[in-house]
Amino acid sequence: MKLSEAIEELTGILRRKISYTDIASALNVTRQYANQIKDKELNKEQLKMLDEHFGTYLSDLQLHFPQKKEDEDCISIPVRGEVSASMGYGVVVYNETQTATYSISKQLAKDLGVCNCHLEMIFAQGDSMLPTIEGGDSLLIDHSKKEIYDGKIYCVRIENQLYAKRLQKIPPNTIVVVSDNSKYRSFEIDLSKCCDYDFEVIGEVRWWGRVAR
Repeated sequence: MKLSEAIEELTGILRRKISYTDIASALNVTRQYANQIKDKELNKEQLKMLDEHFGTYLSDLQLHFPQKKEDEDCISIPVRGEVSASMGYGVVVYNETQTATYSISKQLAKDLGVCNCHLEMIFAQGDSMLPTIEGGDSLLIDHSKKEIYDGKIYCVRIENQLYAKRLQKIPPNTIVVVSDNSKYRSFEIDLSKCCDYDFEVIGEVRWWGRVAR
């Protein structure tokens, strides 16, 4: 059952309009993320969460919906619904909770040179990478690519905060963190002192996309 179908069922059962804010509260995710997955198949745990929140029986109705056949030409990528990469100063804390999957074609993965066992999808926040990346964009992170190459965009964690930024390596131990938006200043990280604070390259941003506006 897709989320859009679940909302229709809930509306009929409860006889009131069900908003994405309601859905977000039930699934313990952001409203933005709830809207992102409206055309995605819900798993059993998500249906159970909706039932517990609204006092319904969607998990039973799921038995009457045809099961979606796994597309052999696609790969599934975990989506972390409570994870966002800030492109500004940000306040979102890195959280490992997986809430859904996202499918891309095997051909696209091949073109990108990525392996699904190392991939994760998260969402961008803020405006510091404009015009390249906008807030709300989907970011495909390759965890196997942590080596820094000048000018590439990476997802990094600094003091338990995720950022999507361009990185520049200055030998021997300095990393320059660069925003595409000129309103935001670049800053440096001395890797020789990284033990004094939390810093990690999560992976390279291999692809990003957005819903047409």
